[in-house]
Amino acid sequence: MNSELISAVVGAVLVAWAAYSALRATWSATRMRLLGGLIAAAAFVLLIRLISSFGGWTDWFVYAWLAAMIVCAAAVFRTVLVWPDLPWRAAEAKARRAEVATIGIESVLTLLIAGALVIPGLMLG
Repeated sequence: MNSELISAVVGAVLVAWAAYSALRATWSATRMRLLGGLIAAAAFVLLIRLISSFGGWTDWFVYAWLAAMIVCAAAVFRTVLVWPDLPWRAAEAKARRAEVATIGIESVLTLLIAGALVIPGLMLG
């Protein structure tokens, strides 16, 4: 396997994860959880630029990118629809702690994955 193919496959996995994250965020019960999911999706979409060179994008990766961006746009549209009906935070203290823990764990995982992928991406580029 060549380095461009590895970069494209990792990029496709990341845009799929970003699309899933954005879509999953729209099912949240609070605005904080929704924003946390959308920020994680945006981080992965922006991370693609760091780990995959645009010159190495093949036709199949462009289609995967476009499909993921359509899903992200649909998630943003759904966010606009559900935003007024959602509370900012959960009502119960236990639910708030769980919400903060979940957002924190997702943030740490996002940073770990970003760090683990940026270094090989820079070496391949």
